[in-house]
Amino acid sequence: MYSTNTILPRGWLGVDLLPEIDEKATIANVRKFFDKDFPRLQVMAHISYVDIKSPIITGMPSQQHYGNLVDDKLTAYANANALLDRVLDACRSMRHPHREFMEKRYFKNMSWLMINQSSGYSPRRCQQIINEAFLQFAEAFQDTEDFRVFK
Repeated sequence: MYSTNTILPRGWLGVDLLPEIDEKATIANVRKFFDKDFPRLQVMAHISYVDIKSPIITGMPSQQHYGNLVDDKLTAYANANALLDRVLDACRSMRHPHREFMEKRYFKNMSWLMINQSSGYSPRRCQQIINEAFLQFAEAFQDTEDFRVFK
């Protein structure tokens, strides 16, 4: 039996309860998502309803269509909105100033220079904060998409 003064060694049960994360690779995965996929997701979530045309039902033969374009557009729109909601939930779980940096960069489209100047932090500290934000996001978003890379 361990006394209350005993410090338990890492993995004292014979297993590591939390596997070690490869921070560099995880940061790269989240950065890629926000730089490449997130803008596309935002566009998909704002499909104009003007582009969605009602099907024409007549007794006359017409061009053969494969699939239902209206359903496909509505499904893509709904999926994009649901995924954006999950991204927002993951960002809401971040601590300050990490959440603020993510909001300014990826939701308000501010440049890194503007974020740096408005934050009062050094450029090095700004880089550390955004990297920490990416790691926090990876942990919070793991049930939707797991960007984490383990060592």
